[in-house]
Amino acid sequence: MENKKTVLENQELLLEINSHGGELTRIYDKNHCREVLWEADPEIWGRHSPILFPFIGKSYEGKYRFNGKEYPMTAHGFARDMEFELLSETEDSVWYGLKDTEETYKKYPFHFRLETGHRLEGNRIHVMWKVVNTGDITMYFMLGGHPAFKTPEGKSIYDFTLDFHRKEEEGPIHYQAPNEEGYQVEGLSDYLKLESGKAAIVPGFFHKALTYIFDWGQVEKLSLMLPGGQPFVTIHCKGIPYFGVWTMEETHPFVCLEPWFGRCDQNGYQGRLEDREGQVSLEPGKEFTADYIIEIHP
Repeated sequence: MENKKTVLENQELLLEINSHGGELTRIYDKNHCREVLWEADPEIWGRHSPILFPFIGKSYEGKYRFNGKEYPMTAHGFARDMEFELLSETEDSVWYGLKDTEETYKKYPFHFRLETGHRLEGNRIHVMWKVVNTGDITMYFMLGGHPAFKTPEGKSIYDFTLDFHRKEEEGPIHYQAPNEEGYQVEGLSDYLKLESGKAAIVPGFFHKALTYIFDWGQVEKLSLMLPGGQPFVTIHCKGIPYFGVWTMEETHPFVCLEPWFGRCDQNGYQGRLEDREGQVSLEPGKEFTADYIIEIHP
């Protein structure tokens, strides 16, 4: 099946969405004449904003267990590498869909339909998800976004400040973190200290946590701020339990802001799929819906 790109455009933004992975591949900010989304340079990181399904992060040793059987699974699942079908397209929105196949069933024994939608509204991009259990047993899955926001020309990640929009009395914010192998380790969990609800990205910030996984539904809104307090991008994600912040610090090209239903496996976990932290369960014939918003500041 040939890749299809859909363009959505208004006076403020131009978007491109690719049928491969149902992925948002471009955000062009007309107000500032700049690309906002990372261009997926394969020499650094070859993705823009992949959808993570049916897993987030790594499963321990690349395997998981369900109904007494062991299955292989790559990091972040398989949806991001599959071709989606165009379901609908309007002037300001587009929906793509993915169904299970014989190949997916060998590594993920559930029948499903995954739909991903993008809607452009002013300077906001609504990212919408729907998962339908089309099988006859309860399915378990994770689902998340992974948009990478490019540092503006002449800037690096160290020009960014994270604004959590938290009140001073709420105190520091708790996070989990993976080890170098990509598995969650309790000893790496800690609290990030904030000043007026903010944390500057300084050299070494991502040495303490290779990925910050903010848990407990604490992050409802997170902004990347430029020097002088100018907002660059804000993610609105109320109701989503986990939020990842990641970059490749040695190259300074982008920062990923990632709302997640789920997270990477705990180091050494060999229990059942349904007992893994962060799983969403969905009964036969039922559907799960969620969304978040990307706001590009004028």
